[in-house]
Amino acid sequence: MTRSNAGLLAVVAVTACLAVVGTLGGWYLADRGASGPSDPTPSARVAATTGAVGGASPGSPATGASPTKAQPAGRTYQLDQLVYSQADLTVTLVSAETTGGKLRLNLTYRNGSAAPWPVSCPTVEVDRTSSEVVLSDGRSARPESTWCATTRPDESFSIAPGERVESWAVFPLVPETGSSFELSWYDFPNLDVRLR
Repeated sequence: MTRSNAGLLAVVAVTACLAVVGTLGGWYLADRGASGPSDPTPSARVAATTGAVGGASPGSPATGASPTKAQPAGRTYQLDQLVYSQADLTVTLVSAETTGGKLRLNLTYRNGSAAPWPVSCPTVEVDRTSSEVVLSDGRSARPESTWCATTRPDESFSIAPGERVESWAVFPLVPETGSSFELSWYDFPNLDVRLR
């Protein structure tokens, strides 16, 4: 085999490996990064490149609304915990927001590789049972709403090289500040999270 053929073979092998890792390691966006063939719609492309996905946080008070005892002032916790990392494909739990008795978790899927990262969102029914938060006192909850169920149910797409997708889920419970909880996010390994 000549040197140029060996180099070409190495490039083909790496690309094939990244495709397999992207498919197996990130089957669902919610389960390991929802992305598949690129979405041709301008709004999806903007969302993937800028991270501007969705609008106001579900469950958050309307702009200008003042907090009450029934709905205390919200709080944002910067977490930046790695959920998944392989071959320059990462999923990070960026932050948690608590407001109105709800917990919103914000995650970022980044493709730092040279190949597209194929992912998909499950159906709404599957999506609502694919993630869970378990508090230290044993209470648990499935998400009320998610990015996948709201914007791309049962859809496949790809995260292009150098792009990111912002995902989220809203759970109907709030852990106490300083307490920990366990996050099951699709088929990724469970993650221990502490709000500080």
